[in-house]
Amino acid sequence: MLKLAIVIIHYNSSADLDRCLESLVACAPAVEHAVHIVDNQSTDEGLDAVHQRYPQFQWTFSDENLGYSRGANLGMSQVEAEYYLILNPDIVVQPEALDNLLAFAERTPRAGIVGPQLLNPDLTIQHSCRRFYTLNTLLLRRTFLGKIFPDSTTVRRHLMLDFDHRSSRPVDWVIGGCMLVRRTAMERTGPMDERFFLYFEDVDWCHRMWQAGCEVVYTPEARFIHRHRRESAQGKFNRTFWLHLGSLISFYEKWGALVWLLKKWREPLLVMLLWALDMAGMAAAFVGAYGLRKLLGGFFSEGLYPFAEYRPLLLFSLLVGTLVFLLTGRYTGVRSRRPRRLRAHLKQVGVVSVLLLAATYLGHLEVVSRAVWLFFIPLFAWTTSLGDAGIRAIQRRLEKGYLSLERTLLVGPPDVLREWLERPRSLVAEGIDVAGYIWGSSAAESAGPPLLQGGTVPWLGTLADLGETAQRYRISQIIFWQRPSPEGPSRRQLALLRRLRVRLCWNLEDVWLLTSGARPERIGGDWSAVQTHAAGSVLRGGLLRLGSFLAGALLVVLTLPFWLALRLLRIPRGASAARRVPTRDPWGYDPTVTLAVGQDGGTLPLLWQWPLAWDLVRGRLNLTGPRTVAGPAPKTGISAMAFWKRQPAVPGLTGDWARGMTPEPVAGGWKSLFTVWKTLWRDPGGFGVIAPDAPVAGTQPDAHEVP
Repeated sequence: MLKLAIVIIHYNSSADLDRCLESLVACAPAVEHAVHIVDNQSTDEGLDAVHQRYPQFQWTFSDENLGYSRGANLGMSQVEAEYYLILNPDIVVQPEALDNLLAFAERTPRAGIVGPQLLNPDLTIQHSCRRFYTLNTLLLRRTFLGKIFPDSTTVRRHLMLDFDHRSSRPVDWVIGGCMLVRRTAMERTGPMDERFFLYFEDVDWCHRMWQAGCEVVYTPEARFIHRHRRESAQGKFNRTFWLHLGSLISFYEKWGALVWLLKKWREPLLVMLLWALDMAGMAAAFVGAYGLRKLLGGFFSEGLYPFAEYRPLLLFSLLVGTLVFLLTGRYTGVRSRRPRRLRAHLKQVGVVSVLLLAATYLGHLEVVSRAVWLFFIPLFAWTTSLGDAGIRAIQRRLEKGYLSLERTLLVGPPDVLREWLERPRSLVAEGIDVAGYIWGSSAAESAGPPLLQGGTVPWLGTLADLGETAQRYRISQIIFWQRPSPEGPSRRQLALLRRLRVRLCWNLEDVWLLTSGARPERIGGDWSAVQTHAAGSVLRGGLLRLGSFLAGALLVVLTLPFWLALRLLRIPRGASAARRVPTRDPWGYDPTVTLAVGQDGGTLPLLWQWPLAWDLVRGRLNLTGPRTVAGPAPKTGISAMAFWKRQPAVPGLTGDWARGMTPEPVAGGWKSLFTVWKTLWRDPGGFGVIAPDAPVAGTQPDAHEVP
């Protein structure tokens, strides 16, 4: 294996390329190396002369413009080396620069990427190492605000102008015009991300290096001249500007916390968007039908009432349409890539139309023209189908540009994953963006994990790292090739993933998952059981949070006098006191609560529990929800079926669990409801007697028994 492979990505800059190759010949490194030039379908006339002048180098002439990242990956795939030096053609190598750069990398084993010092043609220092972008940085670097605030502290920090660039140090990222990449580090992160045609591929690669535990280091010990033009900033609306903007959007779609949040809430957001488009289409159809009737008024013997008379009927129509669409399942499966069946949509439109016609007939609404309804029905079917088709077209366009894909983590044996990844189909077309895979129960067990799919799918950690990896890499979907079991991810990790609203998918062989509320869906060509949040749970959760907030606000006022008496006067029950208690719950919220307890350690009634009322207001507790347990975790957890059927929920001060706390458990009815609320009054949270030396709760045991 070679020590160094130098990869140059060229496009229509033959003069710069000639100067770069001349410097490589004059300042060649002492180690065994190779130079590989990848040409991205250049059309300039000087390329043939440069090619003939340097036949000793390897050349690849692409039939299309691959872009910077694809070109770099193609070049690196042609040569095996310990280090890869990615160069722009506008780099001029200085004497001993390559040897010094390699020597520094050898002395810095934690460095995955090393960026040398770059100089302008006048030998002044170029700011080639930078801090990661922030929103303020983008506004000041890419809008007119930069001209208003040219000396902004934000921009100075981004360009690292507070650093003299004369000493070696770890940095956030270095520009990709000249960067040395360690092969072993690339095996942890994968090569450049090919979604970036030009720009931000270097920022993304450095970000992934840091995520994988490798450092990005800048050093002035090696110096190169860079004839940097910064074309993306030379014009407002030239092609490079739009390429830079597109790559910027792709970068934040991949790593932005806000985009990750929106992806996790994509299903309810799509439901709301489709509903809004349906209602807009329905209103437009109604107005259009009225307009047609007015335009054709000469063909009718009866007159037409003013539109103001129709407004109440329009509002009634919107209400009926909403209810019918909800009850007939129009808003289920909004993420499916298959178009909706026309027959099912026409049935839904027909039900709405029949109900509206029946309502006007039974209500003897003489102001309504039957012709308006006849015009309305086909217009209604057309406008609502347009909204649905529009959403799916936008989804496909965004997915094609890598802007709406499911950032997916694979969990399974490398051999199985390799076979799945190498099947002849496009994962991007199916909405899947594979970030990497996880396997092994320990780092030692997973030593030397292979790169998959031609080196683009790296190993990201062990099963013990699942939850942390999902957050670090902004994962929105995880596909398992291992059924839920004690040998797989722990219950606590799965609870964390469900709280984060990450889609969890299993092979359909585990059919029992379908009985827990999962739905069948094709993922990468295979049938899988997909566990996700039901759209209705969002509405129920919102209403419960609102009710808990209002109840908490009322209880804060009612309980404050009793709490003050307990804390200041200590008159209730003699030695009553407040005690901070760590708790555990099935979903890992694990709030630490402050309880008012009596002399015997028993929890006092609700009127003394002002901190619990405040927790209701803050959202740390709900009025009803799963039980949270003080002290050590219980001996047994909830069953596997119960875990998967239920939706993650904040712990409650009462709930269905309260029915089992009476000497004779109640099955249902008014007596059962009375028991639930009696628990809220007498023992809110069901904490019972709190031991004086209650230890911090341990890990919730996993119960993976499959029914």
